[in-house]
Amino acid sequence: MEVTSGERVALADVPRGSGLLMKEMSFQLSEAQFAQLVGLATAPPIFVICDPRLSTTSRLRIVRELNGAQTFPPFESGWQSLREQVELCRARDIPYVLVDSDDLRADPAGVTATLMAAVGLPSVGGLENWSPRPGLQLVSPEVGELMSDVRKGDDPFYRKVLGSSGIQPRGEVCWEREEAAIAAAGLADDVAKWRYWYEEMRADPALIAGRRAERENNADAG
Repeated sequence: MEVTSGERVALADVPRGSGLLMKEMSFQLSEAQFAQLVGLATAPPIFVICDPRLSTTSRLRIVRELNGAQTFPPFESGWQSLREQVELCRARDIPYVLVDSDDLRADPAGVTATLMAAVGLPSVGGLENWSPRPGLQLVSPEVGELMSDVRKGDDPFYRKVLGSSGIQPRGEVCWEREEAAIAAAGLADDVAKWRYWYEEMRADPALIAGRRAERENNADAG
């Protein structure tokens, strides 16, 4: 896709090394498919992580809006696939980068600048702000044809990001409410396991260190 216009382009027309591939749902890639993609990569793959409690309740809200579901299969959290993909990179000595969305929210300019350097891209100012694009169709036409008419016009998975104008700090979180929603959906044990993996990833040297990570490292050193 040409982001400026929203026009679709054939993959064959994209010069090698000139595009960016984003896959927001790790569980939709098999191990073989992921291995093929990282084999084509000309820069380190970037894995974006988030506190599993927040990613879980976010997905719960969306699936309820879409079809009234009260929970979702644990596999669809993406955590199992994400962990496997990171481990594949480690096993094959493929350089990779981890970014915690909370670090990015807390220090947009700092984390962005460090991320650009880590993947070998030139420094560019103003990446933390953009113009809203509510009419941009992120899904491919083939997938779009499978959607309901309501979702074609207003896809809840992308509504927030397409209507945004920049990286904003995370608002206040009521953890008791989030954990109650997780328990009601029958996902408490799963989220506990994902939180363990999340903390493992936060300790990974490949994590881009924002202000939050620096504070944690200083606390550990003290």
